[in-house]
Amino acid sequence: MSFAVNIVSFIGILSVPTLAITQMNTCSNTTGIYPNVTYSVNSYVCDRSPCLCVPGCTSSLSVDFQAPKYLEKMRPKVHATCLNVQLDYPLNQDDVCVGFTNTQCPIVEKEKVNYKYNLNIGTIFPEVTVTLRFSFIDEDTAPNTEVLCFEFDIIIKKTECPA
Repeated sequence: MSFAVNIVSFIGILSVPTLAITQMNTCSNTTGIYPNVTYSVNSYVCDRSPCLCVPGCTSSLSVDFQAPKYLEKMRPKVHATCLNVQLDYPLNQDDVCVGFTNTQCPIVEKEKVNYKYNLNIGTIFPEVTVTLRFSFIDEDTAPNTEVLCFEFDIIIKKTECPA
């Protein structure tokens, strides 16, 4: 191979953007797909769980997945578990589709989708570690089934927002 071809190949590798992905856990007892997720606080991207969550600072979830089938109506669902107590965590969002950044519903099988959600934790929360189980529920199936699911831990810590 010539030197020019090697240089072009090397430059091509350098120009491919790298996306920061947060390592998440798969959900137990689920048939849903496992997405690529990025969790960040301001510009700080968490690379693995547990992730920092600062009350009063906006945390962001970016979820990339390929639709496993035609999907028309989905709702997000979050369970928060702390000290062996599990509660539904309200997202104030009843329709996953409003969080899509690159498409709209309905989505077709194998369509690549990006979903974003800003998670705001109030300053009333104590400093604890919480496991979040985040899923999308297909409301057109009976019983409603999980389309995707992932879990991760957050450490709620009252500190300055990361830059």
